[in-house]
Amino acid sequence: MIDESHIEQLVLDELGGIITPEDSATLKKLLEDEPEARIIRNAIYEQFSGPEEQAFLALLPEHLPIEKVWAKIQRRKWIRVTVRTTLTIVLLALAAPSLYILFFKPTKPEEPKASVHGLSLQTVALQLPDGEIVNLGSAQQQVQVGDVTLSAQQKELSIKGNTSGTGIATITVPPGKDYKIKLADGSEVQLNSASKMNFPVAFNGTTREITITGEAYLSISKDAKRPFIVHLPNSTIHVLGTEFNVNTYDNTYEQISLVTGAITLKADTSTIILKPGFSARYQKGQSAQVSRFDAEEILAWRVGTYVFRATTIGDLCKVMQRWYGINVVYDNPNTGQRRFTGYIDKSRPIRHFLDDLAYTGHFNYYFDNDSVLHIR
Repeated sequence: MIDESHIEQLVLDELGGIITPEDSATLKKLLEDEPEARIIRNAIYEQFSGPEEQAFLALLPEHLPIEKVWAKIQRRKWIRVTVRTTLTIVLLALAAPSLYILFFKPTKPEEPKASVHGLSLQTVALQLPDGEIVNLGSAQQQVQVGDVTLSAQQKELSIKGNTSGTGIATITVPPGKDYKIKLADGSEVQLNSASKMNFPVAFNGTTREITITGEAYLSISKDAKRPFIVHLPNSTIHVLGTEFNVNTYDNTYEQISLVTGAITLKADTSTIILKPGFSARYQKGQSAQVSRFDAEEILAWRVGTYVFRATTIGDLCKVMQRWYGINVVYDNPNTGQRRFTGYIDKSRPIRHFLDDLAYTGHFNYYFDNDSVLHIR
């Protein structure tokens, strides 16, 4: 008899993109040998395919252990009921074919979709203060929160209204997307792929505060009476009016690059005043390192390109995962340490970039049946 809970856990790890090669092989074997395993996997994938469910999953804190994510999913109550119901119906059908013919129309068992790449949204998700999730597609949309109006159109959300709106909203940008938010005070934030921002629907107090994880370019409107504060995972930025880039993709450090104006970076017990053209690289527990930065390299993502110089394949693959929403596996672990120089143009198909790398003769790749990219 199969262990249903074990299969569910393996499938959840697969969906989340954190499954180990050993567990992936175990799951693949179970799917080949056990019809019940395929039923469970298909049911879970189907439940996660809806926009509301994917938005809920994307809005979970990224640092949660997988067991806590699973606990939150259980509280939503949609998944286990569906898995159990589907499994029971199909097992009854397998046990009594004649009964199945009478009550159910025979259908070919659905195979797992090869196009599913982890727990990634297809559209940008906006979670309102009351918990409602709005998926921001290409069509024009409008949401009212008190006297504040949130208007969305192609790749942009605008917020307008007076100070009677309350509550914190969250916007989540999935892999392969980027999105711009025009806040009620006139400030603009451009979020890169796989990034998230918490923000008040209206700035009611003496400060304007938001929280960002991932990468973003910020253009802040001046307001001497209300300083703008950006909270990052391990530091805080204070600003009156300026433009700068923040990057927290790597959880070991944060990088803040100032384009115009001036900002104050507060981390641990230290405070740094950054000047235009300089970048601060901060690692928790250590002193921030300040140096000049190459704007062409750091800000290229804003126009859909990524410039890399002597960058490892491992770091390039992290970019590809964010920009294209794909899972990557190294068939040879040593491959990840090889270095290349060039750029990625997101407007071109990913295979064009991979073919360019393969042309060097030090790189090869293929996609398996589940659309996982293998580097060899």
